Amino acid sequence: MSRSVLILVLGLALGLCLIGGFFDPQGLAQAWLAAWLTLGFLSLGTMALLMVHGLTGGAWGNESKHLWKALAAATPLLALALLPLLLFLGGLFPWMAPAETLPEVVRHKQFYLNAPFFIGRTLFYLTAWCLLAWWLVRPSPARRWHAPGLILWALTVTFFSYDWIMSLEPRFYSDIFGIERMVFGVGGAMALGLALGAKPLRSGVRLDLANLWLATLLGWAFVNFAQLIIIWSGNMPDEILWYLQRGAGAWGWVGRASVLLFLVIPFAMLLPTQAKRRAGWLRAAALITLTGYLLHSQWLIWPSLPATAWAWLLTPAAVVALVAFCLLGLGASHRQALFAPARQASQGADEATLSVRQEVRHENP
Repeated sequence: MSRSVLILVLGLALGLCLIGGFFDPQGLAQAWLAAWLTLGFLSLGTMALLMVHGLTGGAWGNESKHLWKALAAATPLLALALLPLLLFLGGLFPWMAPAETLPEVVRHKQFYLNAPFFIGRTLFYLTAWCLLAWWLVRPSPARRWHAPGLILWALTVTFFSYDWIMSLEPRFYSDIFGIERMVFGVGGAMALGLALGAKPLRSGVRLDLANLWLATLLGWAFVNFAQLIIIWSGNMPDEILWYLQRGAGAWGWVGRASVLLFLVIPFAMLLPTQAKRRAGWLRAAALITLTGYLLHSQWLIWPSLPATAWAWLLTPAAVVALVAFCLLGLGASHRQALFAPARQASQGADEATLSVRQEVRHENP
């Protein structure tokens, strides 16, 4: 896609956002937050994949790492796009209200949920992710830093999830919430990678990636089930209300559809071994999962927000604006990895073959 087209798309999307923001600034902030949380976890998930592959090695990541690096390279751009929301914290987070108006359970959390500390933590998360992305997209990142990098990634993603998602309803709390967001982001990132680049992969690599992807989806199901059981058995009103808001009415149907699309249908599609080797079948399953990912992201965020009509209308424009902004900011090689992955996959396969030969020579001088 040419830069002129991206500039035109970005200009149109931002223009729509600015027009809507003129009439409803808070609605624009809500839409921008929903769009960012939907796209941001895809980029964060690819960083985890790169670090796990850096630790373990294996053919499963050699042919996809160039595409993952392209997605991870968007992290600094997404970090920049999040900063304007720091100006709208008062309208997004209920804990920003005067202390005397807050429930007692929220007042007890104000040592953590206060604007200066919140902004400081956010800047730390974004800085850490930018440094990780800068290091990971290098040609040969040092292997010894993958384990510390993965630990830093897990901690920052966990607390970012607490801050920017869970604190939208400050009465709610779940220890498992951050883990669920991590696994969800990795599952979505794997689906996006397969949707974009399944065709040029070798059959055996498709099988490996499909198995890892299904394991990630099952892990997400387990974590969600554990969270539900813990909250149900605890029978605490503040935690139960979070599920009641998302289980009744239209949101209940959105939640069921998201689980069906994100987990159940792709899992059933990829149970046969031969299905995992077929690029078209694998891409179809990945696209279904991404649809479920989009639905589940909205199911998670919007019931916590007093959404207006403008917020709903501006969300698609915000998503398009963020995608165009990231594509425009990426280098030509990264855009090529996204839109023409065949050459990059071939290069990854050649690099893997060379690496194996070097290891054999080292073991048998």
